[in-house]
Amino acid sequence: MYMTAREQKLLKHLLLQNRYVTVTELAELMEVSTRTIHRELKSIKPLMETVGLTLDKQPGKGLKAVGSPEDKQKLLTDLSYEQHEYSADERKLLILCSLLESQEPVKLYTLAHDLQVTNATVSYDLDELEKWISPFGLTLIRKRGFGIQLIGPENAKRKIVGNLIVNRLDIQMFLEAVELNIKGKADSSESEKMFGVVSKGELLKMERILFQLKEEIAFSLSDSSYIALVVHLTFAIERIKLGETITMEENELEELKNAKEYSSALEIAGELERAFGVTIPEAEVGYITIHLRSANRKYKTEYKAQEIELETALQTKRLIAFISDKIRMDLTKNYSLYEGLIAHLEPAVSRIKENIEIYNPMKEQIKRDYFLLYMAIEEGVEKYFPGMSFSDDEIAFIVLHFGSALEIKKEEAKVKALVVCSSGIGSSKMLASRLKKELPEIQSFDMSSLIELKGKDVQAYDMIVSTVPIPYENIDYIMVSPLLNEEDANQVKQYIKRKIPLILEKNRSPKEEVQQADVPDMLKAAESMGRYMAVIQDVLRHFTLTHLKTNPDHSMLLLELFQQLKKDGLIRDPKKAAVCLAEREKQGGLGIPGTNMALYHLKNDEIVLPFFKMYDLSTSYEVNGMDGNTLSMTRILVMMAPSSLSAEGSEILSAISSAIIESRESMAGFQGEGEQELYQRLNRIFFTWMKGKNIL
Repeated sequence: MYMTAREQKLLKHLLLQNRYVTVTELAELMEVSTRTIHRELKSIKPLMETVGLTLDKQPGKGLKAVGSPEDKQKLLTDLSYEQHEYSADERKLLILCSLLESQEPVKLYTLAHDLQVTNATVSYDLDELEKWISPFGLTLIRKRGFGIQLIGPENAKRKIVGNLIVNRLDIQMFLEAVELNIKGKADSSESEKMFGVVSKGELLKMERILFQLKEEIAFSLSDSSYIALVVHLTFAIERIKLGETITMEENELEELKNAKEYSSALEIAGELERAFGVTIPEAEVGYITIHLRSANRKYKTEYKAQEIELETALQTKRLIAFISDKIRMDLTKNYSLYEGLIAHLEPAVSRIKENIEIYNPMKEQIKRDYFLLYMAIEEGVEKYFPGMSFSDDEIAFIVLHFGSALEIKKEEAKVKALVVCSSGIGSSKMLASRLKKELPEIQSFDMSSLIELKGKDVQAYDMIVSTVPIPYENIDYIMVSPLLNEEDANQVKQYIKRKIPLILEKNRSPKEEVQQADVPDMLKAAESMGRYMAVIQDVLRHFTLTHLKTNPDHSMLLLELFQQLKKDGLIRDPKKAAVCLAEREKQGGLGIPGTNMALYHLKNDEIVLPFFKMYDLSTSYEVNGMDGNTLSMTRILVMMAPSSLSAEGSEILSAISSAIIESRESMAGFQGEGEQELYQRLNRIFFTWMKGKNIL
C-alpha cells in the first residue's frame, strides 16, 4: 500500500477522531485548500475499504471514519511502517524528468540524495525505467564516473513527455495555478516545475496565449487535451531554446499539411514565435498538428459534419449497428450517439496511429458496471477498425457513449441543470443520463468543461452538478461521481429540495421576456435558409448519371471526367482539378467497402458551384477502398464544391454522403438505381433533412 505523506497525515487524523470532522477543519489542519482535501479523500476512501472501514459523510456535520476499533488500529499500524515519500513508479517518473531536463549526465548519488533512497534503489529503478522507455526509442547510458544520460531522438522525448502528461494530469492543480496567477496571488517561484517537466512561469504564459487563440482560430479541445497541449508546447519551446528540434519525414509532413488542423497549428506556431522570440521549424508545426488531430474535442462544440472523413463515418455507423444487434436494442437512429462517437473516434484513430496513449481513470469501474457492453464493443472495434489496437482506456470511453444512450429516459421535469466534467465528452453525457434517470424533475441539461465554465452564465441554471472540484469562486455546485452512485443520487435529491424555493422564485420571471429572447434574428435566419436552398437547387439541377468509357490510365480517366465537367460549366481548369483530386486520393482510399462504388469528393477553387454527379464505367476499375483493401469500381460518385462553400452548403453535401452509407438498402440504391430513381432518392434525402431542421 502506497500513500503520499499528506494522505497519510489526513488518514491518521480521521482514524484518531471519534467524531465528525468538517472539510474546512481538515483543510486548516493540512494547510491546504478544501478542494485539495476533496481530492485526497478520493484516494483515501478505497484504501479504507480494503480493511473494512468506510468514510461516512453527513451534510452539515462532516466526515467520520466508521468501522471496528481493531480495523482502525490495524490501518494505523500499517501506516506507521510506511516510510517512503515516493512509490517506485513516482521515483521512475522523477528520474526521467531529471534526465529530460538535464543537458549533462546526472550522477547516481545525486538522484539517490534527491529521492532520499539508496544508490541500489535508484539502480534498480533505472533497470525498470529502461524497460519503460524502450518502446519509445529511448535508451540510458550508464557508466561509472560518467553518470546517467538519456539518449534518443528528440521526437521520442516529446512523445514520452506527452504520455507522461496523460497519466499524471492534474487538471485542478493546473487551474488553481492559473486562477492564483490571474488574481495576483501566485507565489514567486515561477521556475518551479509543474507536471515535473516545465516551469510554472512559462506554462502560465503559454496558457494565456492559447486561451486568447482559442476563439480566434476556433479550436475547441476537452480540458485534459487543452492542458496537455499547453504543457507540450511549453516543453517544446524550452527544448527549441536549448537548440533541440525534432525531425519529420517529408512525406509525413506533406500529408499533415493537408489535414484540417494544419492551419490552426500554423497560427499557433506564428503566435508562439512572436511571444517567445524563437523560430519554429515546419516539423514542429507538424507535431502540433498531430497533437490537435489526436486530442479529444468538447462534445458538440468541435463536431462539424462536413469535416468528418467518410471512412470514419462508415465505421462508426457499422459499430452502432453491430452493438444494436448485440444488445437487441436499435440505436442506429440515435443521432446524438452517432455525433458523440464521431467526436471521440476521429481523434482516437489519430492517437492509435501515432501511438499516443490516453488515460481513463474510470476504466475499471466501467468494466465492472458495463461488462457485457464492454465485451461487445471490444469485439466491434476489432471487427470494424481492422489493424488498429484500441487500448482498454479507449474502449472504456466508447462504452460511456453507448452507456449514455442506453440510460436516457425522456421524462417530464422542471429543473435546468449544468453538468460539469473535466473532459466534457463521454463522462458528462453519462452523468446527465444518470441524473435524468434518477431525478425526473430535472427538465434539461447543458454540458460544460471546467475551462468552458469561465464563459458560462451560471445564473441561467437552477443547479450545477460537477464530477470535479470547481476552482472558481462564488459558484454554488454539488460534486458527484461521473457514474452517479446511490450516495451521490441522494445528495443531489437533498440539494434540489433545498434549492426548490429559489428555483420557483427564479421561474416567476415574465413570460414575455422569455419569448422575446427566443425570437431569432429573422434576417440572418432567412439568409441562412437561402444558402441551404441555393445549394439544394445547384445539386438537383446538375445531377446526372452518365456512362463513361473506362481508360486504363487512372490519371487519364480523371482528366477525361474533368474535361466533361468543364463542358458542363462546373469547373474551370480540368488539369488542375484532376491533380488536386489525385492528391486527395493519395491521402486514403475513396472506394466504399462492400460496394462497387467510390466517392470522389473535393473542395477547390477550380470548382464553380456545388454539384453531385454519378458515372457508370464501361469496365470495372481497381481502386483502393476506405478500409485499405482494393475493390472493383464500376460506378463513380462525384461530389465537389468551391473552396468558398458556406457552412450551410457543407451541411447539405454532408447529408448526401451520410445518406449513402446510412443503411444496406441505401448503399444498394446508390449502387444499382437509374438516374430518375436516384434523383428521387436525393429529393427524399433533402426533404427528410429539411424536416429534421424544422425548415419545412
